[in-house]
Amino acid sequence: MSQSNFSQSYQYPNYPNVQQNNSLEHFQGSKFKEKSIIFGAIGFFFLGIVFGPLAISNARKAEALHHSATLGKVLGWVDTICSALGIVVVLFIMISAASNAGS
Repeated sequence: MSQSNFSQSYQYPNYPNVQQNNSLEHFQGSKFKEKSIIFGAIGFFFLGIVFGPLAISNARKAEALHHSATLGKVLGWVDTICSALGIVVVLFIMISAASNAGS
């Protein structure tokens, strides 16, 4: 009788995201990722012109440490752009009101 191939042990594929890495670099990357999301969420409601760039900066630091921080980066850009547009609109309204008051 011939022996079947079932006696060979099966090796699971090495998935990089499944294994936990307890290094300092991994810990710092996850902290930057969390801070980028928090800053992005705060900036969505309050002082987006300040918290938006902070969210983008922390997302870039997290990505440099091999963590995906897409949500923090997107929230940061939305905060920054909406706040900048809001400032432009307020300035336009103030300039319009000042020019109409002088007439």
